[in-house]
Amino acid sequence: MGDDSLYNPSPMNAKLSARILVETIGTFLLAFTIQMVVLHVPDLAFVAPLAIALVLTALVYAGGPISGAMYNPAIVMVFALARDLPRRDWIPYLFAQFIAAAAAAGLALILRGSAETTFAPNLMHAWIAECVFTFALAWIILQATSRRNDGNQWYGMAIGFIVGAGAWAVGAVSGAAFNPAVWLSLAITDKLAWSSWWIYVSAEVLAVVLAVVCQRIIESGEPPCDPISPS
Repeated sequence: MGDDSLYNPSPMNAKLSARILVETIGTFLLAFTIQMVVLHVPDLAFVAPLAIALVLTALVYAGGPISGAMYNPAIVMVFALARDLPRRDWIPYLFAQFIAAAAAAGLALILRGSAETTFAPNLMHAWIAECVFTFALAWIILQATSRRNDGNQWYGMAIGFIVGAGAWAVGAVSGAAFNPAVWLSLAITDKLAWSSWWIYVSAEVLAVVLAVVCQRIIESGEPPCDPISPS
């Protein structure tokens, strides 16, 4: 991307209201899909990561050209640190994502009720797993949307695939949230414990910082990127 904004065409040229609507829809559909494939459906546990990967891939392609298709507060942080996402956009993006995730949980409660059992991981193992795959997600997004990959059409698959792979790899270890909004949604339906919030915040924050640092090192010898175009 010539201006190193998230996708081509530059998503930040859309009005803020359009971007927030896309983030709300995308986060809702992602969180609702996760709810429906992990809540009370143990027979779907093995294929749940595939459904999550597919819906995320579709949502990234659908929303990328408008909002950047972040759907994740951790990714908002990535682009705040590494892609000059305007500060005035941070709160609206985060608000939309958390509200959408909570709404998805509400609909899941209506359709299926709360979880029969709350997932109780080993806290340190869960923290490590969340950190590793949130780092992978953030770093792959930065790589797939970097200037050297200008015009690529595989970014959506790369993002969907890493989330699906992470869900398969560590779903049984941490719940494979990789996203504080998803954690909130699953906590509302009692799939994850409210007391585990610190895992899904601190691990994600550290992972994002590490991904941004790694990307800065990788890009240190390249010409500086232009900031995201303001709306």
